[in-house]
Amino acid sequence: MLVSMSIDIDAPPEAVWPYLVEPEKTMEWFTALKRFDWTSEPGGVGSTFYWLEEASGRQFNINFETTEWEPNRVFAYRMTDGDFFKSYDERWTIDEIPGGCRFTFNDHIVFPYGPIGWIIGYFAARNAATEGAEIRENLKRIVEAEAN
Repeated sequence: MLVSMSIDIDAPPEAVWPYLVEPEKTMEWFTALKRFDWTSEPGGVGSTFYWLEEASGRQFNINFETTEWEPNRVFAYRMTDGDFFKSYDERWTIDEIPGGCRFTFNDHIVFPYGPIGWIIGYFAARNAATEGAEIRENLKRIVEAEAN
């Protein structure tokens, strides 16, 4: 499953960044996220964290390792262990644009079960598009309210 979505935010990148990497702030907008705990020193390539994510009525326990860390620009990570997905890579970027910034997230999730996993991924991508629209709007609303 590949999902890529963006939203323009009327605030500078440094106003968005804390909402990507500070657990309490991330859970304000990322409604599927029920728990986010750093399991190592926060920040930097190689840092680790745990998520409890809820999607399609199911909860997923996932451990991640940070693969890219550029404050106010890029936060990327990959699954190191989890209770369902075969692999899960995500990359969040913030690009400066006139009047603010553009937040983009790119998900690449592989489901287990071979060909059946492809079918699961097809339907999951459709759900992710709907949920993605909601979380993007949440982030925009929260950051812009705080910045203004």
